[in-house]
Amino acid sequence: MPAQITEDHDSPWKEALEYFFQPFLQLLYPDIHTAIDWSKAFVFLDKELQKITRNSRTGRRHADKLVRVCFRDGHEHWLLIHVEVQGTREAEFPKRMFVYYYRILDRYQMDVISLAVLADADPRYRPDRFENRVAGSGIHFRFRTVKLLDLEPGLDDMLASGNPFALLVAAQLTAKRVKDDKGRVDNLIGFYRLAIRQKLAREQIERLLVFLDWLVALPPEMEGYYTEQVDRWKEEEAVPYVSMLEKIATKRGIEKGIEEGIEQGIQIGEDRGRTEGRATMLIRLLQLKFGDLPDDVRQHLEHASEAELDTWAERILFAGSLEEVFR
Repeated sequence: MPAQITEDHDSPWKEALEYFFQPFLQLLYPDIHTAIDWSKAFVFLDKELQKITRNSRTGRRHADKLVRVCFRDGHEHWLLIHVEVQGTREAEFPKRMFVYYYRILDRYQMDVISLAVLADADPRYRPDRFENRVAGSGIHFRFRTVKLLDLEPGLDDMLASGNPFALLVAAQLTAKRVKDDKGRVDNLIGFYRLAIRQKLAREQIERLLVFLDWLVALPPEMEGYYTEQVDRWKEEEAVPYVSMLEKIATKRGIEKGIEEGIEQGIQIGEDRGRTEGRATMLIRLLQLKFGDLPDDVRQHLEHASEAELDTWAERILFAGSLEEVFR
């Protein structure tokens, strides 16, 4: 039986929103993109967002970003951007949008524009408001929503537009729609081709390749077919970023190894076992890339938290030295 595909899409969405913020607004909220004065710096307010969401009960299937921008009329606004990834209806989602809105308004006294991107596969799931009324008193709160499924008919034109965020939208739709494993691989290679043709800086293209791979989420048993298709592509034409594709494959292997380490810990049935499994696997991967590890590095890994181990594992992909991993 094929291995289950783990589509943990919240992390890549958070990073992609920050890295491709302007193309994101240009594609999904063009009127807001036009209203912003892009000659003035925009700022991501991660610490402020953490303060207002610290005590909220939220799941793992969404991504939030809070951004301070300046409009052409000279007014400053805060954009609260929420990407809802889960495919099932969640009754608390509209309420959560309202709670975040009033907490920002109350705590910081700032104008807030609430935006939601629904990346799920349910065409009927279209929340855009929160209402609560009792005995003639209550609240009616509206937030703006974009449903990615609605963009599917015009996807070809979007991909031809040169907007890098359109590739991420296509990858998200593919992850939800295409269940044939080989079809997922073929689509991913096609996204690679389009990404490389983008008129972007090298670092931006490399990031785009990583986001695409993360969103499509290939199952482990497709690694052989994926390698065959990349090799065939390399034979057909001179493929730039070959080393980057190899790094992506290495990263996918790292994540698979970490999952195996987690499973070992779960079988023991203790949180300690789960963390030790991560640390052991990370030590092996670091040894493969950098050789023997100093004793102080081993001790550092063995006493690290799960969050620290996750961060270091992600950095292996781009790190050229141990110092870069633990910076």
